[in-house]
Amino acid sequence: MNMIHSIDNLIESGDTLATSSVFRSFTCSEPEHFSRLFDGVALEGIQLSSGKFSGSVVFALLDWISIHISRCAQSVEMRMETDQDKFLLCVCLQEGPDGFVFGLKDPGSWIYVLPPGGKAAMPAPENCTLLLLTVDSDAMLENEFLRPEAKSWFGALKGEGIFVRSKRLASQLREDVLLSLLGTEGLPFASGRKNAHELCQALISSILSSLSLEWMVKKRFATERLTPASERFFKAQRVIAEHDFGLNAGLGDALAELGSTRSLEMAFSSHVKMGPNTYTRVIRLHNARQKLRDADFLEESIGNVAAREGFWDWSRFTADYSKHFGEQPSETRRKTMAQLES
Repeated sequence: MNMIHSIDNLIESGDTLATSSVFRSFTCSEPEHFSRLFDGVALEGIQLSSGKFSGSVVFALLDWISIHISRCAQSVEMRMETDQDKFLLCVCLQEGPDGFVFGLKDPGSWIYVLPPGGKAAMPAPENCTLLLLTVDSDAMLENEFLRPEAKSWFGALKGEGIFVRSKRLASQLREDVLLSLLGTEGLPFASGRKNAHELCQALISSILSSLSLEWMVKKRFATERLTPASERFFKAQRVIAEHDFGLNAGLGDALAELGSTRSLEMAFSSHVKMGPNTYTRVIRLHNARQKLRDADFLEESIGNVAAREGFWDWSRFTADYSKHFGEQPSETRRKTMAQLES
């Protein structure tokens, strides 16, 4: 598709692109910078695969809709929390090399919906391209183009969100948004605020009309049920995220309650291409990095920060950290101090 090719060119353009007051493209060398480029959703990107981080975000901020197209060279766990007045809709533009996104096969056939105030932590493989829309809840639920039954369905969503499976609907959503961004000539959207307002109105009407048509044809939204392996992975993911690694105890027993060692290994392998022990080590490294980038921990030695995450062997911690992030922990601390001083 030519529009996909044009998006690829924008994502890989390198420098900040400022074609209009509403359209931007950024490349990021830090997960934290990548995470800050999303409107309407608090996003923390956790780097799962090793190497110097490389990510890109193309986005347009319209009146009731924010469009984000993201790609990372590394596998990333996306911890998301939507604003209290925003829905998040996510579709896959290009899948990664393994054909899985967010732990599901055939990613081109689903739309992930996260309701206002919802929280989720979804793993995305390396080099996949995701389209995320944040939509004002009032503009969505009070719009005449959305059928009353569909409004009730969206209004009742809570918590961690849901996968809607429809290849037709996902394809239409991708086409609507990419056409809005690039136009029929495949060129970047570059207009003033008045035209941006009109574009927003046209885009939200088109999206909600597509949702209503899907409801009329199917009499419902076909939702994707989590497999037992997915349920096991997401439960274990939450247990690990909430664990105090400085205590260095109790995690193994908590994970053992979720299934056998083999079932946990298979669940993690299908979602993040690593076992639970390796995944846990990555989360510990991420937590240590977050503290090294936090001004509140500047008075603590790097060794104490590592110990807070259960790393008692300094040389092993330094080696693992450097291999995963492509820099020494002391370099992370140095850059943090330089940013605070500037």
